[in-house]
Amino acid sequence: MPAPDRPAIVCLAHLDWDYVWQRPQQILSRLARHYPVTYIQEPRISPAWDGQPRFARVAADGGVTAWQPFFPDRPEVIGPWRAVYAGLVRELLIEQGWIRRAGGGLVATRPLILWFYTPIPWYVVDRLPADLVVYDVMDELADFKGAAPDLREREARLLSHADLVFAGGRSLHEARQGRHPHLHLFPSGVDAAHFGRAGEPGAVVAPEVAALPRPRLGYHGVIDERIDLALLADLAGGHPDWSIALVGPVAKIEPRLLPRAPNLHYLGPQPYGRLPEFLAGFDVCLMPFARNEATRAISPTKTLEYMAGGKPIVSTPVPDVVANWAEVVRIAETAAGFAEAVRRALGETAAERAARAGRAGAIVAGGGWDGIAGGMRALIDDALARRAATGG
Repeated sequence: MPAPDRPAIVCLAHLDWDYVWQRPQQILSRLARHYPVTYIQEPRISPAWDGQPRFARVAADGGVTAWQPFFPDRPEVIGPWRAVYAGLVRELLIEQGWIRRAGGGLVATRPLILWFYTPIPWYVVDRLPADLVVYDVMDELADFKGAAPDLREREARLLSHADLVFAGGRSLHEARQGRHPHLHLFPSGVDAAHFGRAGEPGAVVAPEVAALPRPRLGYHGVIDERIDLALLADLAGGHPDWSIALVGPVAKIEPRLLPRAPNLHYLGPQPYGRLPEFLAGFDVCLMPFARNEATRAISPTKTLEYMAGGKPIVSTPVPDVVANWAEVVRIAETAAGFAEAVRRALGETAAERAARAGRAGAIVAGGGWDGIAGGMRALIDDALARRAATGG
């Protein structure tokens, strides 16, 4: 366990800790080996809740404790939203012993790192005695369906307060160039050992996939407005002999709008620990992203996960995928081109497979989450040391 005088991280995030295991979980679970982490999910408003605003602990594992705020849907709570939310966070940290009241104010009892994955609660920086403010940009959230209309303004305010800004992809980094003096590119990473299990001889295949006829095309991740549903429908309808498996939760899409076909299989959300078993059963991995504002700046983590599993990949022309991994990923702009790319992937020769595996292996070897978290930690420790040396 980290010593009591070690820094502690308070993370304000837009994703549930026990949702799809992705960038926040990968990074913070590694940083938690050195700093205790309190992870706070976005508040949920419940019309049925007639009590006071409260926190519920939803996870506690490996140095990370995750909390879910619940707000009753009452004017006296929703009106002063910012004060209520910041007050909840403050009381939680007092209870944990990370801050204390002193002379009418608050002081930290250990170096406190305030870490943001969303700029929505930027105002908390003025209400907590943080020693360091970190903003890790994992998506262009302002372009997502249902985004707050003032999200770009909120991000501008957060950038003005942040000490360090990390960008999770090339496009995200380029969009913030010149907007912060301490901007660092930390693109998508991979747990190579975890997903590498999918490519091992005799790898366990999830029974949900093993039951499907081959060839099997697979996707794992969130199914939301970033997925090209028309492309999926065309792929399934035009190739009834291909089994298409989609592993992951459906979000922000009405289930009735999802394409349906006998060979199109929605396998639902699955634990992170089981994903290699699904990947092991895929003959080709898909990234059927729509070309819209929500995908303009994504840097899909699943790309390296598919590579680590040794699988051929077909993707639509997402800018970061084209810029970073075109030597490994087959890129197709149209539905017909996508199907042809899948056909070529299924027909890979042994020489083509070996060449692809060599290129993918080099990318995976340089993209581990351990190295990414280590690079972030070095910058954090350096910034804290400089702050201590200058007295604030």
